[in-house]
Amino acid sequence: MLTTCVKFATVVWLAGALVACDNPDSKKPEIPKPEPKPIVTQPVAPVAESVPQAGLPVSLQQGRITFELPPGFSDQTKYSGIINDSKSTIQLFLDSKSRQRTVSSEVIPPEGMKLSSSDAMLKELMQSMITELADRYQNIKKTREESFSVGKQRFRRLDSEQNVSGQQVVSTIVVTVFNQRVVTLQILSPAKTPQAHQALVQRIIETMVVK
Repeated sequence: MLTTCVKFATVVWLAGALVACDNPDSKKPEIPKPEPKPIVTQPVAPVAESVPQAGLPVSLQQGRITFELPPGFSDQTKYSGIINDSKSTIQLFLDSKSRQRTVSSEVIPPEGMKLSSSDAMLKELMQSMITELADRYQNIKKTREESFSVGKQRFRRLDSEQNVSGQQVVSTIVVTVFNQRVVTLQILSPAKTPQAHQALVQRIIETMVVK
């Protein structure tokens, strides 16, 4: 509240200063105006095209999977209390203005478990994740599920709506198997901004590179 008052006072002070400039002291002697100078027409410089802001690069699997998050996101992994070990790596990225978050995870499966990036395997993994989420969150409603490819790498995507700690959110989960690891992205946005959520998911997928 104090910050808002200070900002408002600054604006009022600036407006007052502008009014004072528009009303000069009438007691000062009037100075004759100089003769007008000839008008010289200058060529109008072309308007420079706006350059898109660089986003935040994200690297998975030691740079073998990469993508880009929009400007405004920052890596909050070290402030989140996440503890990574030899079996799993988790990264957390937040945009405090849009209240969006992206979480990446790379998990080594138990010894002896065989994985593949086939559609059947990805569907099974996704179903297991949905079952897990249903135990944590309330009222999960699937709105979209499909497979897609980046190069030769197969991915499975699932969109849903759900309640997290009393807040309605929209969620997208993207999963694949890469280098015998389960690689997952979870993107969350407030339910009231579905278009911003879809734009974020689209940017991630469009900038994704698999080497």
